[in-house]
Amino acid sequence: MSGKVTGVATIRVDGQEIPTEKGAVLNPGGASRTPRMAGKRVFFNEEPVAPTLQCTVLHTEDIDLIDLGSITNATVLVECDNGQDYMLIGAFTTDTTELNTGEGQVRLNMAARSCERI
Repeated sequence: MSGKVTGVATIRVDGQEIPTEKGAVLNPGGASRTPRMAGKRVFFNEEPVAPTLQCTVLHTEDIDLIDLGSITNATVLVECDNGQDYMLIGAFTTDTTELNTGEGQVRLNMAARSCERI
């Protein structure tokens, strides 16, 4: 079995493509499980984990730092170059956006209500 490995992802927020650098990190969320021992038997607890997206946005003349920081209830598409696409539903910015003027980069961290493969 062989196939293409994701190398680049295109990220769209409410239909608008945002220029991101290579290396975005998508966590589709789910459950975090903690093992629990009772003698030699293993059990686990589950705790829900929200989907998250971390990326570096290039600060072009079309990108407003304040607008990025105020994103709420957005639909975010992560389109991978291997053909797999993911949709974050109800996405919002989790941290204040920071502009690195030396590199022309903005750090963008988001979370969402859910993530689906489409």
